[in-house]
Amino acid sequence: MQPFTLQDVQQYARISEQSVEICLELPATPLKTQQWVSHFCSLFNFSISETDWGADRFQAIITTQSSDTAFQCMLCIEWLCEAIWLEPIGTQQSTRAIFDYLTHA
Repeated sequence: MQPFTLQDVQQYARISEQSVEICLELPATPLKTQQWVSHFCSLFNFSISETDWGADRFQAIITTQSSDTAFQCMLCIEWLCEAIWLEPIGTQQSTRAIFDYLTHA
């Protein structure tokens, strides 16, 4: 897995009705996953909480620390379907807000 930049995430982010997919290479190991998530959160000023590991997936709640744009979303990494995506949490959140935050950071 090669290091990724803020511009890589912005270039490879795809919005759908229910999620924002991040079309980057998946981390290969649990340690690489922790490093990937830490790097991703630092790029976008997210804090991470409530992590959960499954046999072929990782999930965590990430929260913006920006005072002007505050929201939470679920970060999902799934090896079975080979995808990384963000899902809004709650009815006040939207995929458009997540996508705009990522692409205008």
